[in-house]
Amino acid sequence: MKTIVLNSTACRLALAIFVLPATSGVSYSAPDVPRGTLAVDRDLVRVGTRSNLTWNIEYPSINIEIEPTGTIIPKEPLKMRVRVLGVAFQSGNTLLPLDAYWALNGGAWISFFYGTGPTVNQSAILIEKQLAANDRVDFGARGWGGTAWLPFNHTRNVTKYVTVLKKGSTAPSYAPAYNQASAASFLRPYIDSTGKIIIGERDLIVLWESSTANPCTTYFDMQDLVVLLAFE
Repeated sequence: MKTIVLNSTACRLALAIFVLPATSGVSYSAPDVPRGTLAVDRDLVRVGTRSNLTWNIEYPSINIEIEPTGTIIPKEPLKMRVRVLGVAFQSGNTLLPLDAYWALNGGAWISFFYGTGPTVNQSAILIEKQLAANDRVDFGARGWGGTAWLPFNHTRNVTKYVTVLKKGSTAPSYAPAYNQASAASFLRPYIDSTGKIIIGERDLIVLWESSTANPCTTYFDMQDLVVLLAFE
């Protein structure tokens, strides 16, 4: 075992977080905890000198089944946290509200969001729920058409108006209606330069089209509501 003497509190904390022996290029893993690698560019750091310390954390993937309809089924006990990333739903220059729901195991729909784009708080956790293995989680949403609610689109039925994306999925590239921000703008922190989703292994993103537009029309842009699901 090589001894590393650090003159930085941050570096000492980094070592403590990983709980690793002081060796160069070591890695640590366990079945249900993050796996980390830690590397240092020298064996000994003297007082007054600096050393480069690098690390990487990889979180273990989880077993989640996504049915063709979009129903989400965790195959192990998991905690689910839900955030709204963005809303872009309007008629002309008039912003229209969206009403979003979720349901567990085929039960009643429970509202978790109502509002327009300016009311979205991306950091707010709107749902925090401990799920059991093989629970069935569904999501649905509807938009206000100005005089009445438009159809309720949800993951209990196969529909082109809802899609669930995971790491590596391709973000939709429909042209946004009414010059709204594109879906990619909501997802910008979560996509790479090729349009692939780069969320974590434990995340999912759900997109809605809340109008009655045909996919071939300019009003169909799959960006009316963007929701992020995180599991742990």
